[in-house]
Amino acid sequence: MTAEGSKNRRRNSSLLVCADHPDGRQRNILIDCGKSFYASATDIFIKHDIDTIDAVLLTHGHADAMFGLDDLRAWTGRNGRPLPVYCDQETLDSVACAFPYLVNAAMATGSGVVSQLEFKLIEDLSRPVEIEGVEFLPLPVEHGFYSDGRPYYCNGYRFGDVSYLSDCSKIIDTTRPLITGSQLIVLDALTPTLLSSHFGYEEAVDEARKFRAPRMLLTDISHHLEHGELERRAKKLLAEEGLVVDPAYDGLVVDL
Repeated sequence: MTAEGSKNRRRNSSLLVCADHPDGRQRNILIDCGKSFYASATDIFIKHDIDTIDAVLLTHGHADAMFGLDDLRAWTGRNGRPLPVYCDQETLDSVACAFPYLVNAAMATGSGVVSQLEFKLIEDLSRPVEIEGVEFLPLPVEHGFYSDGRPYYCNGYRFGDVSYLSDCSKIIDTTRPLITGSQLIVLDALTPTLLSSHFGYEEAVDEARKFRAPRMLLTDISHHLEHGELERRAKKLLAEEGLVVDPAYDGLVVDL
């Protein structure tokens, strides 16, 4: 909890895509809105003068990806319209279970301000979805299993030369070529070794060796991995194998 250790203060994984638009106004597209979104926004957004969100894109229906939707009420209505939220059907079902009043306004009790959200279903995961002029190609990956053995799928997204895979335990064969050629890959690395629902550090580095992208950033890192140690490992990988595999941290800005 010192200034030197600040990069070990990890909230839920999320990404804000800030894109220049032909009309001259920057568009801010939020990928995932987890349970620590409010704390992240009041810290990081203020530092970078972010006061609007134009759209939200959800990867899956777990708490660390969507439990902050209720706190979007301060950002809705800023453009005179509900805030669009893009997700697949399974994720929407999870949102409706956790926050029925966000999906169906008739379920609200009138006890306070409710986020005005417009859910937009991604029906075809094989095609890009255009959001505020930016195309996001879904990248389905395995993220653990149901109790009956069926894989649970999470959607990463590729936009331009960036592939973002925040929650991943296996990259399926049909998704791998969609990632190939990315200049930057952001990849799950929760713990030192593989878990049933997440890549570990070693698995993420192995993927870096396979894809040979110019840069990989590790995200969704747990407190089993210390930031300074990951930086030391990154220097060794660069020196010995020419791989750029850096640990991400809250508030990291990447210029594209």
